[in-house]
Amino acid sequence: MVAKRIIPCLDVKEGRTVKGINFVGLKDVGDAVELGRHYAREGADELVYLDISATREGRNTFTRLVERIADDINIPFTVGGGISTLDDASRLLDAGADKISINSAAIKDPSLINRIATRYGRQFVVVAIDARLEADGIWHATTHGGSKASDKELFSWAAEAEDRVRAKSSSPR
Repeated sequence: MVAKRIIPCLDVKEGRTVKGINFVGLKDVGDAVELGRHYAREGADELVYLDISATREGRNTFTRLVERIADDINIPFTVGGGISTLDDASRLLDAGADKISINSAAIKDPSLINRIATRYGRQFVVVAIDARLEADGIWHATTHGGSKASDKELFSWAAEAEDRVRAKSSSPR
């Protein structure tokens, strides 16, 4: 039997945990570190922190917050949002994140998946996929928190991303 795992995902904007629907109508629900600590005490296996406005705002993910999380939480955590280069991934892993999650940047530059997996190992990179059903009846991967359509069909993109993580090579396709 497959073991069940509890992995809460906390959406973060400006260093605060927020809740909303499709990233709209956001309400502040608390300090990201404090909420992470609460989930860890309650038995969560891992945490995911997503800086939901970093890509749209064209900025890097919150390094200082990642350092605070790493200092205060005793379970693995993944960080995503605004990670668009190998240097971004390195900075966040060095700050204490256990894994990084990429989405928009992976669609724009799929070789980023290979580069991160090659440098750190495939266990350190998560490729997140937001998708929506388009008028053509096909599910397409989206970028920028689901706000921009891409030309990538959902299932073929998922297969390519998985192949890239497993390949651990930096050669572009």
